[in-house]
Order: sequence, then structure tokens, then C-alpha cells
Amino acid sequence: MLGEAQIQAAAILAQARSDAEQIIASSQIIASATLQRAQGRHLPRPQAGQVTQPAPALADGPAPIMVLNDRWRIYAPLNADASAMATLYKAYELADPATIVVAKVFHQANSDPQRFRTFLREVRSMRLHHPHIGQILASGQDRRSQAVYLISPLYQPGSLNLHLQQRAGAGVALKWGLQVLDQVLAGLQTAALSNIIHLDIKPQNIVLDGLTNIRIIDWGMSQLHQAGKSVSTVSPGGTKWFASPEQLGATDAAPSTLSDLYGVGALAYWLLTGLAPLRRELETAVGADADLLQVRHLMQAGIRPERADHLTPDVPERLGRLIDQWLSYTPTDRIPHGMDPTAALGWARTTFG
Repeated sequence: MLGEAQIQAAAILAQARSDAEQIIASSQIIASATLQRAQGRHLPRPQAGQVTQPAPALADGPAPIMVLNDRWRIYAPLNADASAMATLYKAYELADPATIVVAKVFHQANSDPQRFRTFLREVRSMRLHHPHIGQILASGQDRRSQAVYLISPLYQPGSLNLHLQQRAGAGVALKWGLQVLDQVLAGLQTAALSNIIHLDIKPQNIVLDGLTNIRIIDWGMSQLHQAGKSVSTVSPGGTKWFASPEQLGATDAAPSTLSDLYGVGALAYWLLTGLAPLRRELETAVGADADLLQVRHLMQAGIRPERADHLTPDVPERLGRLIDQWLSYTPTDRIPHGMDPTAALGWARTTFG
């Protein structure tokens, strides 16, 4: 049995490596880096939200944590939301030290097929060119450490979670919150048109690119779908408070675009009330913070979060009913009866504008 498991693990890793090599080769990052520097070519000029500031000088600054493929100098950890599969750093390109970027490094990916899969999903999804989806400037595998990495702009002022953490217990202005939700839905709609569902919409994965534009990041749980449903046979799991019941195994339904609609509903609830859905109900039921299993049990018991308009007077009743619909535990109840699930995100954008 152990021998068979080792063979299967080796086959999975070989396939993951093969997929990674195809993506890395197609981007031509490693092969072209030295040539670009020799020709004096640099990255595209910074766009909105991409930070340009003096970086530590090569001679005078602190020793780098790592230099990836003699191109990207990582010099400090990034104080941002933690990632379970990768580490975030501040970095800059040696040929363009004035522009600070984010290096997301998947350490020890060679020995962990799941890290490779997460890396591949992010490369696939963040290559979607849309103003509300995080962008990749480069990706590759370091020749020395064998770590795989993504280079992306440093969007400021950062994630909704970090930006609004001082507002715990109080929702944001209604107009601004609706603008955020519309942009999230627009980004997800574009991804869905490329047969990609995100499956991890939460405040940590929505970053502010300036004060009026948002981008969806961290597509490491994303899956391809056909006819609105995931083609993966692996349950994606999710993040407490924001994962749909079908992701947590609380229902037999398969993850779909309707799962992302649930995530938007949970995000809307958090934005407008300052609370995550079911947090009050879980704390009442168990008297302490809950884990994913307890959240699933509450969903299976049919216990629903208090409606957003009942908690926050500024939320109109119609919007409260709509968010409550998006948070339905039966996926098809999140949209009008008979609607094709592939139209869910477009429909959602028209319902609260």
C-alpha cells in the first residue's frame, strides 16, 4: 500500500511540475530576464495602485532575503493578510528598483503538489485582464531554491480587511459599499466568462487599488467550470463565515457560480453591518468563536443569519432581502426561479444598482 501511495504521489507531482513548466515556459520569464536587462527594458510603467518609491539601495540596504532568478530582489516581509500556502514579500526588479512590487513565494512547492496546484490556479486566473482582477507582472521558478513565485503590483491601501479593521462592529457608507460590491461582481463575471469560479470571496481577498477601485486577488482556490458547475472532483473547502454551504459539505450541491454569489452576499453583509454572517448566531449557540465544522452544522440545522437591514437601519429593506437571498443555503434559491446559473452574476449586478 505504501508503495502504491508513493507511486501515486510521484505521478501527481510530475503532472503538477509539467503544468507549471508549461506556464513558466510560455511566460518566458526566466529565459528573457537577462536579455531584457541587457537591452535596458523594464516593466511597464506603474498603473493606479502600483507603488513607486525609493527601494533599499543595492549597496547600502539590508541584505536581501532572496533574489529570484537574478531578477527580483526580495527585501522584507509584507505586512498583509496571511496566506496558508505562500509567503508575501516586498520586492523590486533589479533593473527597476524604484517600483515596489509584491512577491508571492510558494516555498517547497517541489515536495508539495498542492502548492503547485495553488500556484497554477493563481497564474491561470490572474492572467485575466480586467480592472477589478489582480494582475500578474511575472511568474516563474527560482533556479536555486526551486520555489515558484508570482510577482504582482503592490495595491494600496491594501485589503478591505486591513483597511476597515478599525471599523469592527460598524458598516461602511451604503453608497461606497454598493460600489465595492458592483466591482466585485464585475470581476467575477469576467472570470465566469472564462469558465473560472473564485470560491474564496472574503475581505482579505478584495484589495483597494486606490480609494475608488478594487481588485480580486488570491485565486488559489479557483476552479474551472462547465455549464455553471465546477469540473473538479475535489471539494474546495473555504473560509469560515464566507464559504458557501456546498463548499463546506452542508449540501449535496456542487460548487458553482452560485457559490461565488454566496460569497458576495457574505461580503455585502460584512461590509454593511460590520459582522460576518452567522457570527452572532454561532456565538449565541456555542458561546465562543466557531470552527468550520460548527458553521456547517448551523447551516445544516437551517439557522439563518439575521437580515442585514434588521441589524443596520441604513440598509434598505429591499437590499436586506436581496442579501438574504444571496445567502440562501440552497444554491438555486439565490437567483430567480428558472434562471440559468451562468447568468447569476450579471443578474446580481442589475438588482441593487
